[in-house]
Amino acid sequence: MAFSKSFLPLLVMLLLACSVQAQLVPDFYKSTCPRLQRIVRSATKEAIDKDPIMGAAMLRLFFHDCFVTGCDASVLLDDTPTSVGEKGSPANFNSLRGFEVIDYIKARVEAACPATVSCADILALAARHSVSVLHGPRWQMPLGRRDARTAASLFEAIANLPPADMEVPGLIVIFASKGLDAKDMVALSGAHTIGETRCSVYRSRIYNDNNVDPNFAAIRKNNCPPFGDDNKWTPLDLQTPTRFDNKYYRNLLGGRGILHSDQALYGGGQLDSLVKLYSANNSAFFADFALAMTKMGNISPLTGANGEIRLNCRKPN
Repeated sequence: MAFSKSFLPLLVMLLLACSVQAQLVPDFYKSTCPRLQRIVRSATKEAIDKDPIMGAAMLRLFFHDCFVTGCDASVLLDDTPTSVGEKGSPANFNSLRGFEVIDYIKARVEAACPATVSCADILALAARHSVSVLHGPRWQMPLGRRDARTAASLFEAIANLPPADMEVPGLIVIFASKGLDAKDMVALSGAHTIGETRCSVYRSRIYNDNNVDPNFAAIRKNNCPPFGDDNKWTPLDLQTPTRFDNKYYRNLLGGRGILHSDQALYGGGQLDSLVKLYSANNSAFFADFALAMTKMGNISPLTGANGEIRLNCRKPN
């Protein structure tokens, strides 16, 4: 087949794009680190057995990493005396947890396969196995990411992480900028079926919102007075806070979403049908969540000659 000269540059670009995406495959470490999956799952389960909240922490770390400059483990980099990065952003400071768990998993992986597996892939697998350990869906996580050499800026984190008081139109815009549609957004929001949140994040909802169940608000106010400790933690789902299930969506139907941005997904808008579907059909939620997680894991990964394989996830080599 013959191609015109004007078409050749486009063809080259398409082939390069395909080759980059092709590097992310589930069996990327099949020959170089065959025990990787078992090591990460075992270490993740060990951490969750000690502290059930660590499952949600791993999932949130992965989300916050991918949404700011892509899935490159930049969120794991410590701030320096001259630079405040992602860890210091309002959405992350004194909020993200589990860095020591990633350090522990990384140490075990390094012992088995030195200088082979990226922190970005370890974080992706820890998130995947956390969901599985907490009785959620399983899926194959494409691998082959490399690690960023620098953290994203504080301002990049602020611009790309949706705040807890955001309305649906804003949420859709942010998710769309990452290649994720409204269905992905609603499915990924179901991650709030596990984990905890701070009083400062949900105080305004239980005291000021009109679409909140009064009994639910009263219970939450016991742990979050109008003035007091902003950092008091409470489960996102009071019923099954350490089990990955579809209770999150059932809570939304009853006005019991703890975050304003959660409850905004249901209440006479365009996303109601998805919330109703997932609340009634756990299998549908699991299937769509797994697909959305796979898509999220493909947000701007560093591959091939880009980035590095960090030996310490907290600092560049």
